[in-house]
Amino acid sequence: MNQRKVQFWIINNLHAITGRVEDYFFPRLCIICNKPRTPQQQWFCSSCHHNLIKNQQSRIGCPRCSQNQLYRVCACDFSWDYPFESIFSLLDFDDAVQQIMYHVKYFGKNRLAWYMGNILSEYIPDSFFFGFDIITAVPLHWKRQLSRGYNQAYWFAKGIVDNRKGLELIPDVIKRQHSTKTQTKLGKTQRKENMQGVFIFNKIKSDKVKGKSLILVDDVFTTGATTSACTEELLKNGCLKVNVLSLARD
Repeated sequence: MNQRKVQFWIINNLHAITGRVEDYFFPRLCIICNKPRTPQQQWFCSSCHHNLIKNQQSRIGCPRCSQNQLYRVCACDFSWDYPFESIFSLLDFDDAVQQIMYHVKYFGKNRLAWYMGNILSEYIPDSFFFGFDIITAVPLHWKRQLSRGYNQAYWFAKGIVDNRKGLELIPDVIKRQHSTKTQTKLGKTQRKENMQGVFIFNKIKSDKVKGKSLILVDDVFTTGATTSACTEELLKNGCLKVNVLSLARD
């Protein structure tokens, strides 16, 4: 073994040893339970990853509104007051999902939003995408996106598209022209009023989406006020129909 190869071997092994020492004293932590995870585990420990998948697979979602029928019975068979065709939510909103969204929104983890879309995309039924060619994301107001650095719904959508062939991700089909107060403590009627006149169609994208069916992606679906306002703007400007896809349903 010549001197250059010896140096190369020492450097490589030194990096490996240093990495193991660092992992021992400063272990990577699961962003949900804050317990150590191995370097091979991205974001979550094996237990929390298992619980996320269990959250998804144990859902008995309504095929139209995605409400988990184990917890609440919906009224889709009798009434439907949304402008979109249907919604599919991957997870029930629980403490773990809340922790994930906290990291995504306030700790600059846009890659975590991508990762969630990527690993969970296989659980979206093919039938949900039938007849839909384009995915777009619910927009943020430019001030909020500037302060956050990205739109988490876009990165969630990108994670899905990167794991699914035949879908085109087109951002900024609609824009948020007014900043709104948080909807967290508002009721359904108040949320709807809060969304009036908030979104505007981006006419630059008209040629790409007119006459097309779109999947509108959001992070968490609660009352549907935001996605309904977005959908109405899309339909008013020539889009054929809209499905909604969300990471979680509250």
